[in-house]
Formats: sequence, structure tokens, C-alpha cells
Amino acid sequence: MSIQSHNSRDGKTDDRRMRESGIELLKIAAIFLIVINHVVQTLCSENDYVPYQDYVLNLDTATTNAQYFVLMLFRHFGALGNTIFFVSSAWFLLHSTRFKKKKWLFLLLDVWVLSVVILTVFYCMTGGKIAGTVVIKSVFPTLFANNWYLTCYLLFYPIHPLLNRLIMQMSKRSLFRISAVMFTLYCGVNFIRDDLFFPSTIILWITLYFVMAYIQLYCTDFCQNMKKNGLLLLLGLAGYVGLMAMTDFLGLRSSLFRDRMLYGVTNCNPFLILMAIAMLNIARRAHFKSAFVNYIASLSLLIYLIHENIILRLYFRPQLLQYIYTTFGYDNILLWVLVAALFVFVFGLLCSLLYDKTLRILVQKMSGLLYPVIRKALLRIENAVLWLQ
Repeated sequence: MSIQSHNSRDGKTDDRRMRESGIELLKIAAIFLIVINHVVQTLCSENDYVPYQDYVLNLDTATTNAQYFVLMLFRHFGALGNTIFFVSSAWFLLHSTRFKKKKWLFLLLDVWVLSVVILTVFYCMTGGKIAGTVVIKSVFPTLFANNWYLTCYLLFYPIHPLLNRLIMQMSKRSLFRISAVMFTLYCGVNFIRDDLFFPSTIILWITLYFVMAYIQLYCTDFCQNMKKNGLLLLLGLAGYVGLMAMTDFLGLRSSLFRDRMLYGVTNCNPFLILMAIAMLNIARRAHFKSAFVNYIASLSLLIYLIHENIILRLYFRPQLLQYIYTTFGYDNILLWVLVAALFVFVFGLLCSLLYDKTLRILVQKMSGLLYPVIRKALLRIENAVLWLQ
């Protein structure tokens, strides 16, 4: 979610210092892929918080309907977009030497303020017709991991300098071994069966971090070679689509595979990881600078937080899909999903622009004021605990 440009206030920067826009454009594409996935996820998920379920479409079952098959492919877009964001962030974090606590606090407050603001607005709009559990989760968004990516990033970001020190102390062979073993376990074995070797998202991210470190340190020629990365992208795409096509083919002929069409919708999908790495390397070779692209990319965090806010996804996205179903039907469902995704994306972008130019300025000032107070209090607690020992 464009974490690395989280502190950017606007797109007006000196051209010589401006970040290359290739990766930033990739991040915009990634957030749109995530939006598409979330729209399809709502389309195929029953919802206990709304009384209507007519819009729900079964995408687990093998089908001969081409539109449904493409929608099944779209369900993987979230994992692809998430991986693009993480490997892009990892590429820059590998050069970082310290944990920026003020930045971490600013991100934490951004998540909380946006959640509470959206809760307040829609609580007033609906006259309080929001489930109590949703209200509580909105007040404590990080505690309940309402946006899992941001919650996991808040846990991962403080440890990345320690990982960097560890990586710098490793030999090429040692880094290769740990990357290969962890990738085999958590992007290979866990893709086949997701409950082996105690997997978690943060372990997966540490795995990808080691992989990205090896690529950055020892695969320089590969990173610069557009042809090789193009082939890697095609390999990942072929594996991703081929696996889906094979599952569909088998599902139409065997009950064992009939309801397994969404089996590979996971962040440890090795084909999607290969695609994300290839896309990052290709984007890095796209040498151009655009203040507009960089600024929109810097809002990707906000777009993610807004469009996937727990209230919007549980109450209002179903309403949008129900309207499409009752008004237009599903004869052209693929088109309507893309239209709905574009609507959600633009809505998230406009709200992000508004928030960035208003409340976010206050949040940044508030985080600056709170940081020394919190730091002082924590140091006192720490000193007291150490003294007791």
C-alpha cells in the first residue's frame, strides 16, 4: 500500500530527488488489482450483516461459463497485488538501517483515524444501524486486524533492520540456503497444504524478504535483464492460469475437484510470487519521473484503508452488487464487476485526496506531538522493569 511514500505530503518535489515512477505506477496497478479482487470476494461471499443475498455468486465450483472462470482468476488479484506491494517495499527496506518510530506511529494513527471517521460518518447516516461488533472493531482496527496487510506491516516494519543486519552477516551460500529452504516450505509445501510447518503471514514475508535480499545482492544481471524477467512473468502467468484451467477441467469430470476452484487463492501462491518479482524488475527498468503518478501512488495506502474499511465492505459493497444484480442481471457480470471495481477505486481515490489535504495534516502533527510523550512513558516503564530485575 505504498508504505514507503507514506510521509509524502504532495507531488511537488525537486525532479532530481523525485523517485523513479516505474515502481510507483506498478503500485497503482497493484491497488486496482486488489480492488477488483475485493469486489469479486464480496460477490462470492455470504454476508451476515445484510438481509439480502441475491447478489452472491458461487465461484468455488468448476464451470463452463467463461465469465465465471475469469472471475475466478480475478479472485487471485488480491494476492498478486499484496505481493507486488510487499516485494516493492522490501526492495527499498533492504537499504534501511533503522526503524523510524515516528513513521510507524503516523501509520498507526492513520489507520485508527480513518476507521473512526468512517464509523462516525456512517453511524450518523444510518441512524446507528451498525452491528455492535462492527462498531467495536472499527474503534480498534489494528487490534482486530480489520486490514490484515497494514496490521502485519506494523509488526514487520520494526524488525526489518534486524533482518538486514542478519542478511549482511550471511555469506552468499548461507543466504541462498535459507531463502531456498524457506521458499520451499512456505511458498511450496504450504501452497499445497496450508497448515504445515506453522505458517503465518509474517513468516511468509520474512521468507520473501530473504528471497528479495538474495536477488538484490547476487542476481544483479537478472534484475536488469528485461527478457529474462519477461520470461519469468510468462512462466508465472502460465502456471497460475494453467493450474486454474486444469482444476476446472478435472472439476467438470470428478467430484474430488468440483468445488476446488478457489484453492490457490493464497498469498503463498508461487506463481503469483514469480509474477510479482518479474513485474517489479520490469517496472524498475521503466525510467521516467512523474509527480502525478508518484502522488497517486502515495495515496495507495489510503485507498486500501478506505475501500476495504470494515463498514464499507460489509454494508455498502454488497448493496452496490445487489443493485447491479436486480437492475442489470448477471448476463454481463464480468463487465459489471470491472465497472464496480472502477467505481470503488475512484471513490477511494477521491476520499483519499480529501483526507490527505485535511485530516491527515492534523494526524501528522498529532503523531509528532504524541511521539515524545509516548517514548518518555515507555522508557520509564522499561527502566522500572529493568530496575526490578
